[in-house]
Amino acid sequence: MSSNKKKPKAESQLMEKGGRRSSARGSKKTMHKRLIKESTGIFLNGLVFRNPVAIGALGLFPVVGAGYTMQNAAVLSLMMLVMMLPVCLLSGWMKIPVWIRPAAALVLSGVMYLPAAALAKWLMPQAFSALSIYAVLMIGNSIILSRANDYAPSHITLAVLMDSLGCTAGFSAVIFLVAALREIWSNIVKDMGGVYHAGAYPLVGFLLLGVIAALIQHTNAKRAAAERKAK
Repeated sequence: MSSNKKKPKAESQLMEKGGRRSSARGSKKTMHKRLIKESTGIFLNGLVFRNPVAIGALGLFPVVGAGYTMQNAAVLSLMMLVMMLPVCLLSGWMKIPVWIRPAAALVLSGVMYLPAAALAKWLMPQAFSALSIYAVLMIGNSIILSRANDYAPSHITLAVLMDSLGCTAGFSAVIFLVAALREIWSNIVKDMGGVYHAGAYPLVGFLLLGVIAALIQHTNAKRAAAERKAK
């Protein structure tokens, strides 16, 4: 039982700053396999199992407020990618006091908004203009700020990179799924003579997020049960 408790701790230390040497046991080939395995796990956590939107309840505002068309989902996903990667990587590289990190992450997010907005406006001008205030509010996206402040400073670059990509993919997957379902609902209501853009109501977004979160939690429960049986 004691060996089972120590193993996850050692694996997690591999991705932490200063923990790579202490957890390094075996050949370089073994280390390489562990890095690949843990990197994949970090990415999948962000994408599915610990999805920052559905499970972490982060970044809800753009999904609920603006994630009702596929065009909006595409613009916000692009901006998320362009902003999150550099903000988290720079936050991991900078050596600053803990109390300055939240402000530094917000400043970096604001700086990276400029190229993200320019790229989105160039590729999808109409969709970007339609977002209005929702595009600007990406500066304060809680997914970016929380990962840059809490995760990036204590983990190696590879872990930060995979975490950023995973969380970005998780955000994109949720907002595209929610947007697709809301568009379908809007079309159904419109064809029945109801209100235009019925799926744009925030309540619809919250209900869909609840369903997605429940499905992921169900999947996590089944995975945990399967792991217990395997032991």
